[in-house]
Amino acid sequence: MATPRQRSFLLWQAGWMLLGIALLASVGRLAGDLVFVVSFAGLVVVTALTEPIHASVDWRWRLRWPLAVGGLVFAVFVGLRTFEKFVGSL
Repeated sequence: MATPRQRSFLLWQAGWMLLGIALLASVGRLAGDLVFVVSFAGLVVVTALTEPIHASVDWRWRLRWPLAVGGLVFAVFVGLRTFEKFVGSL
């Protein structure tokens, strides 16, 4: 059963993702890689903003793997975009 803090975290994350998708769609830039980047940025921000200061919560330890894998995928997207720009400028 989810705790109120877990529910709050999930609501903030879902809200961020839906707002990001709506904004990307409204400016005509809705693409899978941009949705991932906005969602991953939201995960990082929501994780940082909802972290308790004086307590360690066990369920937050499970976030380290999605954050690590997301960071790796983000680095791949940045590398690919940089490579495309570099090759395109030659």
